[in-house]
Amino acid sequence: MRLLVANLLLIGLLILGTTPAQAQEPVQQMRAFWIDNLHPGIYNPAQVDELVNNVVRAGANTIIVQVRRHGDAWYNNSFEPRAAEPNLAPAAEFDPLGYIIEKAHAQGIRVHAWLVVSVACRPTDPLWGNPAHVCTTHGPNTQGAERWTTATFKGEQVGDLDFGHPSALNYLEGVVSHVIQAYPALDGVHWDYIRFAGASYGYNQVSVERFNRAFGRPLDSRPLPDDPAWSQWRRDRVTETVRRLYIRAKAAKPTIQVSAATITWGGAGSSGNWAASSAYKQVFQDWPTWLEEGILDFAVPMQYFEEGVPRSRAWYDGWLAFDREHAGRRAIVSGMGSWLNTREQNLGQIQRALTPDGQGRVLAGVSFYSYPIPFAGSNDEARRSFMDQLRATVFAQPARAPDWPWIAAPTGGMLQGLATVDDQMVPEAKVSLVRDGVWLRDIYASADGWFGAIELPPGAYSIVITRADGKQNWRNTTITPGIVSSL
Repeated sequence: MRLLVANLLLIGLLILGTTPAQAQEPVQQMRAFWIDNLHPGIYNPAQVDELVNNVVRAGANTIIVQVRRHGDAWYNNSFEPRAAEPNLAPAAEFDPLGYIIEKAHAQGIRVHAWLVVSVACRPTDPLWGNPAHVCTTHGPNTQGAERWTTATFKGEQVGDLDFGHPSALNYLEGVVSHVIQAYPALDGVHWDYIRFAGASYGYNQVSVERFNRAFGRPLDSRPLPDDPAWSQWRRDRVTETVRRLYIRAKAAKPTIQVSAATITWGGAGSSGNWAASSAYKQVFQDWPTWLEEGILDFAVPMQYFEEGVPRSRAWYDGWLAFDREHAGRRAIVSGMGSWLNTREQNLGQIQRALTPDGQGRVLAGVSFYSYPIPFAGSNDEARRSFMDQLRATVFAQPARAPDWPWIAAPTGGMLQGLATVDDQMVPEAKVSLVRDGVWLRDIYASADGWFGAIELPPGAYSIVITRADGKQNWRNTTITPGIVSSL
């Protein structure tokens, strides 16, 4: 047994490019665990203590903890109702997120709040009907513009917030801003389900009418699911949500890290045909573009593939290659479906994820889905043993969570504002960005007049808002690296 552990340790060190003498030098590499709240792990202080101890003994450095499942809150300071899990310790005794931050930070572990974005209303949810729950007043059972949730092409009402409804987007911005302000020590926010459920979804009445107006179609017409313009409309609405939540988060705390769990179903993306991938074509989640624009700090592609199935293993390796080529101006952390695989299979996937390609491109780390089940068939005792195995092998070299250079030493700034002319909000207004007297580029306001941009060169700006009739409003501001300038 000792020989096996020694051999595994040597393999891990060789893959990480280290020798035993170098092994104590820390590297910047994210080693994260998703902590879902469907399983025990954050229900009471004792479970959190066990969680933090396990993360430390594994040599990991980041916790991504699920604090919003379906419009509920696994933290006490929230305007959404507290989770109704019967095994969750009472609020008077326990604040899950607050306690996790306190205990993790004491051990040098960073904490990211995992928020399920779109999924809000499920018939089995005990909080649906609570006056403070979004689904009670804006769910599938409401009518007209007060219904913020989506529907299918056939008219079936679905309890997911629709990205094409401006009020739903405003609400999500409020959720994000509030949790960051309420927990100022929080290190990051992490989006999940920031996508549509499929190509037949997205038919919220308000969104469809907005689309029809934009394309000059009859207001009562209904685009087909495979209509290219309608597909791009939904893709743009998801991207707009990502952009707005990013800027809102940075406005609340400039150093907050923003990430998302992203789709990697099948092998289309890994074969190089991104437009045919499920993420792009079916759920309208164009995450490589988000990384290129910079509206995520890092993506965590959910590369949940069974190592023992040849086709699945090939998909995993193909997505790793895709990831290394498509980090854009940001970073990618490989998300592992660790519950699908044995201990040894997970070690193999970690090793391949952390190995640079032929051009020296390397991913920023790995994240396990999930901590409660870090390998197939695990239990509490076996999980502790696996953490020790990680520390002895692939995580033998100490690592600290990355300090992203665009956060630690930013060169660009951010902008947000409301487009108005004559003190009246102007939906979809053209917004021209003029830096030091030179036109930089045009962006366009949203349906509620909001506009925003990131990675802007610092300097003095004139913001020119142009209405459809040509009348303009000029505003002046200064763009400062790493800061959101708000108009």
